[in-house]
Amino acid sequence: MTVVEAATLEIEVRALMPDLLAYFQRRLDNREDAADALSETLVVIWRRQRSLPGDAEGRRRYAFGIARNVLAAARRGRIRHRDISDALRAELAVATVAPDLDLEAALAVLVEKDRELVLLVAWEGFGVAEAGAILGLRADAARARYSRARARLRAELA
Repeated sequence: MTVVEAATLEIEVRALMPDLLAYFQRRLDNREDAADALSETLVVIWRRQRSLPGDAEGRRRYAFGIARNVLAAARRGRIRHRDISDALRAELAVATVAPDLDLEAALAVLVEKDRELVLLVAWEGFGVAEAGAILGLRADAARARYSRARARLRAELA
């Protein structure tokens, strides 16, 4: 495209923007999604400007064809997002364990670092030395703290 053609394209695209935005607003739930879709459409038109038809009406049809594809992609993305969210909610509902109030009360007695050490070992599957390293403890200190924390938990749960 020459500079004159690029300037003409910019004028034509600016004239199409209100129509394209209205197209998206009528089809998408919120204005931000419509604005995002318009932006994406304009980027595609700009990238493919060498493929644009020679006449103004042809370019308008081409722009709405791109808008249709952008809308379809947005809808597919929303469907994928909803499906993933639904699957995660279902998995979390199944995986949720009823809280053991006695255990929670016993854990609350421990100081924060000891509680986290016990939880890293019991729930996250780390070894005592590994959990200690996560908390910034030497291996021997982690083992001693873990041993004392377990004894305290046994006493609280007894």
